[in-house]
Amino acid sequence: MAINNSKCSLQNLLTALLGPANQDQNQSLPPWVFTSMVNTVTGLLISALVKAYPENPQVVDVLDNFVRFKILPVQDGYFQLPNNTNDDSDYRDILGTPYIFINTTRDGECGKIPKIITPDQFRTATLKGGCQTISISILPESEFSYRTSSTYNYPTYEEPIGFFAGQKKVKICPYDLSKVALLYVKNELIYRMNYIPQPDDTYLVDQVNSIDTEWGNNAFPYLFKALTSLYAAYASDPDFSNWSRILVKEGIL
Repeated sequence: MAINNSKCSLQNLLTALLGPANQDQNQSLPPWVFTSMVNTVTGLLISALVKAYPENPQVVDVLDNFVRFKILPVQDGYFQLPNNTNDDSDYRDILGTPYIFINTTRDGECGKIPKIITPDQFRTATLKGGCQTISISILPESEFSYRTSSTYNYPTYEEPIGFFAGQKKVKICPYDLSKVALLYVKNELIYRMNYIPQPDDTYLVDQVNSIDTEWGNNAFPYLFKALTSLYAAYASDPDFSNWSRILVKEGIL
């Protein structure tokens, strides 16, 4: 795996964490404990950032290395969320809501759109085609059933609806939609720090056989804040615990 050169690499996070505690890179924080902390914090941080979106769209900058964009085909009124663990696009969470593209000058969807790579290219293509993007409201299944049987509050191209139908599937209405655009967060890797013991009981990180983090620089404050709290609890160091609380209280992180 490529080495992460950001401030959020495993090596940089470990160095930053042990520095204020005045500890060498040794068994004061074993690699398996440290990587367990990083994996735990990563999962919690991604979930928190997803929850904060779209009220705070800046979280996308922090999540950047995990964000993917795809246009998914609709078959029999369903679209399948990306679910391929063999590549780097396995679905974890939706960012915002899925959406479709329609042309308001005629009934139905827009015509063929070139293969989309990025959200900006998608928007450019839809604008050139006279299309508009319409969000799909994701509802509980009971409300979906009510809306699809209603004679006055039924779904339309301008107000499409959907619900999670299990197995990473979403059922949508109108049923004749053919494609859905999706901005989502992929599953994170399980990070692992392999190491080479040294004669003085310290160790060097074996970067070739390690699985480094995927975080970019702008995630450092969030990761460091959480890791210092976990390490303070692990080390049972009152001075370090006080230092961690001061940083949080003063809003430095």
